[in-house]
Amino acid sequence: MRLLFSALALMLSATPTAAQINGSASGWSSSPVEASQEEYWNFMGRLGTCLAENKADEAQAFVDSVIDSEAEGAAFDALFDRRFNQCMRNYVSAGVVRSRVRGVVAEGLFELLPDETIEQFIAAPPAAPESIGTLHDLARCYVVAHPADARQLLRETRVATQGELEFIQAIAPDLGPCMPQGRDVRLQATSLRMAIAEAAWRAATGREAPTMQGNS
Repeated sequence: MRLLFSALALMLSATPTAAQINGSASGWSSSPVEASQEEYWNFMGRLGTCLAENKADEAQAFVDSVIDSEAEGAAFDALFDRRFNQCMRNYVSAGVVRSRVRGVVAEGLFELLPDETIEQFIAAPPAAPESIGTLHDLARCYVVAHPADARQLLRETRVATQGELEFIQAIAPDLGPCMPQGRDVRLQATSLRMAIAEAAWRAATGREAPTMQGNS
């Protein structure tokens, strides 16, 4: 089993497809412009925190839903059910991938947990998953074995940055025991971070690992 990381993988995962920024602070511009990768990911980080703060019930329902299910789709829609959504800021449209929104919302929910809750989780994490079949299983395995490092990743690095990539490269040896055996695995740093964010929030709040449609 080999564990492979690359800056290229990070960049590929960070490419916005249809994010647009309104060029006018007044909101009346008819000529939106495409966002850069840095702008897109800065927006995504703010979006997760904003939704967790301002639509807490909907955010929790979204991250609690079965991945790739109709319920997840409905919960995703509920996060953006108003014509004006303050969390979108000056983005007039955004090609936001649902799985990415799930990841940044999970991180926002983790950020909002009381320090006492997180300290209790670090002191007494839950058991590791019995088997590793998905990225979320891998993340759960890592988080319960290294809860303080997971918190450090989420608090001290920003999503889709060089700092994130370097942190994950540094913890690569700790990921080894959580990897599925018998095959090479290439991990994208930002996708792994998002899975770690959800795993940390779930573990800290007494939730089980997420299930995926067809695997539950």
